[in-house]
Amino acid sequence: MITLVLPWYGPATTGGAETQARSLARSLHSIGVNVQVWSSTGRDSFHPDETAYYPPGKSTLDNLPIWRFRANSTDEQGIPFFFRKYPTLLPPLKKFAPHEMALLKALLSSDELYEAILAEQQTYFIFLPYPFPTTFWGALIAPERSFLLPCLHDEPYAYYATYHYLFSQVRGILFNSYPEAELAQRLYNPPKEKIKIPGEGIDLAPKGDGQAFRQKYQLDPELKLLFYVGRRDESKNLGLLLSYTREYWASRGKPMKLLLAGRGNLEIPLKMQDLVLDIGFLAEEDKHNAYKAIDLFVLPSLYESFSIVLMEAWLQQTPALVHQHCAVTKYHCATSGGGLTFKDFGTFAAALDLLFAAPEIGQTLGNRGREYVLATCNWEDVARKTAQAMGILP
Repeated sequence: MITLVLPWYGPATTGGAETQARSLARSLHSIGVNVQVWSSTGRDSFHPDETAYYPPGKSTLDNLPIWRFRANSTDEQGIPFFFRKYPTLLPPLKKFAPHEMALLKALLSSDELYEAILAEQQTYFIFLPYPFPTTFWGALIAPERSFLLPCLHDEPYAYYATYHYLFSQVRGILFNSYPEAELAQRLYNPPKEKIKIPGEGIDLAPKGDGQAFRQKYQLDPELKLLFYVGRRDESKNLGLLLSYTREYWASRGKPMKLLLAGRGNLEIPLKMQDLVLDIGFLAEEDKHNAYKAIDLFVLPSLYESFSIVLMEAWLQQTPALVHQHCAVTKYHCATSGGGLTFKDFGTFAAALDLLFAAPEIGQTLGNRGREYVLATCNWEDVARKTAQAMGILP
């Protein structure tokens, strides 16, 4: 039995790790692995105040058993009351700085969940993502049966002593990509036998209709289109993309638009109203149609552990442009041959000049990207590798 444990899970729940967990659970089930999901009654990180969105207790979703636990606060130090009840399970608290404990105190926790983990003696656990109390505290209860699927980014939290300790305690660590594993090795130096890289999958079925998308949004067939989809905030370096796109548009005078999609509030500067088309949250069909309609998918993010949206763009044979300082997306582009990288405005502009002037190059990049996705992102293959890494399958 494998039990996935994460803060949020459900049909109304959004987020990269949450989407990954749902796909992984379904895929494990499809290859015959006995799997269940334990989560909280909360909705997702976009709605942190909705901690009672789903009803508590046992139910099913995607023909899988789900057990939801009520969230509750911790003590003044950020320690769950469960651990005050079982002090022998406590980590070495003196090693953790006050601001590290403050982060754990601020995020969703559940004593009911911890009680269930302690009572369960038969299952192997997968905890994700790494920063949350449900992962940190939960994995410490049964470390010999706990695997971490961290979705690790090179961000300030990753350097905390709390997470250094967490990575040292679990039985194994499941990574989405080789650069993510290399980051963990640099930060935590886990034993090599703990490191497993099953990867991540995506839905390989969608076939986008670019013409339908351009017609729906009344976009001229000759208009050059850049596209970004994801969180619309500074954590994804979106401000840099807006700045570089405006500078390129002003200096080149080309007929073009930057399409933005995803969740989160975003204020478009008045000077960019004619350049940017903010289409907000897209339904799945529209999103895949957009990938097929565009000339270039641009991902300026510096912090990724895999990047589902990059793979989705490549599935539709669309070339990509990613930031050179993001190890994960740079690795994908170099390995696949499906995209280019930029590090400043000069390299950003040079990439656009090349691809706009020679669309056949973009077509070649897009074809290579699609081949890479088809070869590496099949969910059943990822699920099998995950189960093998955990010793569930031979």
